[in-house]
Formats: sequence, C-alpha cells, structure tokens
Amino acid sequence: MNSKWCLLLLIVIFFSCKDTTDKSKQDTPEPQPELSKEEKEEITLAEFYAPPITADGDTLLSFIPQDSVIPFFTRYGKKNPETRVRMKTKFGTIEMELFEETPIYRASFVYLIKNGYYDGTVAHRVVPRFIVQAGDSDDPFTATMRSSAGNYKLAPHFLPNVKHAYGTVSSAKEWEDNPEMWHNPFDFFISLRATDHLDGEHTIFGRVTSGMEVAEKISQVETDEGDWPIVDVYLDMSVY
Repeated sequence: MNSKWCLLLLIVIFFSCKDTTDKSKQDTPEPQPELSKEEKEEITLAEFYAPPITADGDTLLSFIPQDSVIPFFTRYGKKNPETRVRMKTKFGTIEMELFEETPIYRASFVYLIKNGYYDGTVAHRVVPRFIVQAGDSDDPFTATMRSSAGNYKLAPHFLPNVKHAYGTVSSAKEWEDNPEMWHNPFDFFISLRATDHLDGEHTIFGRVTSGMEVAEKISQVETDEGDWPIVDVYLDMSVY
C-alpha cells in the first residue's frame, strides 16, 4: 500500500509541475524584434504630426512648423509620388499634371488634396482671359484648416524656361509686404493666357492636361467687384 501511495503522490507532483511549467510558458511574452532607427523615427514623426480632431469630430491638418516645411514635404513626397490631379466642378472636370521638378510644391499639393483641405473650397477669383484662382472659401472651417497647419508658406521655386502660358498651374502669393516672395500653398490658379508679368513672381508647379474648356466656362460666371463668383463653384479634388 505504501508503494502505491508513493507512486500516486509522484504522479500528482509530476503533473502539477508540468502544469505550472506550461502556464509559465504561456505567460511569458514572445520577444519583440528590435526596431530599426528608421522605424523608431517614423513612429516619433507619426506621433508628432498626428492631425488634431475638433470637438465635432472633424479631422484637421497636421501642424507643420515653418522651419520643418522642407523636411516634412521631402519625406511626404517620397511616400506619395503621385503627379496626376483631377478637379471636378459643376461645369466638368479638369485634369492636371504636377511637375516633379518642383517637389515641395507637388508634395504639398498632394498632401492638401489627400487630407481633404480642398473639400468645400471654391474658385474664388475668376477673370476672363486671365486666370481661374481656387482653393479658398468664406466657410470659417477653411480658415480653421489653414490655421491648424500653421499657415505654412513655400519658398519660390522658378523653373528655367517655364513661363506662364495657357493652362499652367501656379501658386498664389501676397504681392505686398512680402519681400521674400513666400507663396501661399493653399491657393492656386490656372492661367488662361500667357502672362509675362507673372513670370518670376509665381511658382509654376503644374499644367492642365485636359479640361481647359471647363476653366473657360468657370471664368465666364458672374462675379462681384472682387472677382468672386456670385454663385459658388465648389471643388472636388483627388489624385490618381
């Protein structure tokens, strides 16, 4: 009898130890692979540039300090290489090609499109046989979006032998009190003719590839004394 009880006791102890060992194995987390320096940097940047969300649940633009504009859009441009843009309006669709030779402007434009800035903006200055300018709105949310991004500016980038001509796409800027010629990345305009006086003043970063007849139609709408259309012409923009 004693030997039987000893055997039974040994069996109980064996399975108890085995169960404890199994649980110990289950509770031990698998070692995580070491992140590379680049991966750690990506995580840090993603956290720093996380877009804020309003109390109403609207996603704004990431805040981009002016001294971070070039590194931010250099990095963004590498991850988002698109050069084709489609702008839909009630008059039809305009398609554009963005120049790779103006990489910061291209990346900024793609960034604003992909992050919904242009949703709800309009063609806000139209002049027949001159320009169709777009990217602004009298909706306060547009100003909120610009402010959330820090109202960053872009330094001029003039391409040699690229002049304002029918169908070129350029960035707007303030003409007064702007000796460094900082450009407004949010507003852009399509030229309806050659405009020599704008050469060397506004960065040309793309061209219309189809739909200039749509731009012509927009330029003919009735406007107020500030060239703003009486009836808004809304934009629906995407990259492809």
